[in-house]
Amino acid sequence: MSIEKNVLFIRKLFEEHINKDDLSSYGDFFSPDVIVHGPASQQTVKGLKKAQQIDSTYTSKYPGKTFLIKEIFGRDDRVFVDWVCQGKHQKKTKDLPLTDSPFSIRGFSIYRIHMGKIVEVWQHWDRLGILEQLGEVSVKTLVEPGYYLELLRGLGMEQYVEKGFFLSPREKECLRCLLEGKTAKETAAIYKLSSRTVESHFEKIKHKLKCTNKRDLFPIAQILEKLDLL
Repeated sequence: MSIEKNVLFIRKLFEEHINKDDLSSYGDFFSPDVIVHGPASQQTVKGLKKAQQIDSTYTSKYPGKTFLIKEIFGRDDRVFVDWVCQGKHQKKTKDLPLTDSPFSIRGFSIYRIHMGKIVEVWQHWDRLGILEQLGEVSVKTLVEPGYYLELLRGLGMEQYVEKGFFLSPREKECLRCLLEGKTAKETAAIYKLSSRTVESHFEKIKHKLKCTNKRDLFPIAQILEKLDLL
């Protein structure tokens, strides 16, 4: 087929079958010996039946998901598709409990076509991103020392990093309790301190952060928390 026909062929696969959770016509699109390279390293599936089984699993986990084609073009015997997939996780598995959480991930697929059938596929998408959106994992990036300071310096906010460094572990605990709406008495009970000791910590915090009262502390504490400095 021509490049134009190959592009229309793949577009039809997405719009009339994948987006309708219809795997029954895969044989009209894929070769019986199709090779699918998955997003994970060394993840390769051979054969239409196995490829169909994998896609059936995704359809079961995320029924009603939709693919929006952002860009599609062909070259020689290949078609490149840049897509965004949106949906909800609606089935419990042994690896992932039911969350009913929405997700939106971006990826791309490359299809090699021969004699009117897809004979090879390369897939890539943000596998970690979808798990993070579903609440299965929490990702904290490891960065070089001074990274946040340089980043915030460019935004004129380096003072917040410096303020975070000045606080002791106990003072940070008191600020976290403040953000949670706890009184000095409640904070004292949590950490088995006297209320007077907690108030003393707050006086030191106000001095370090140049605040006159707890109301002024609150917005600064919120920023420090967002920067993972509490």
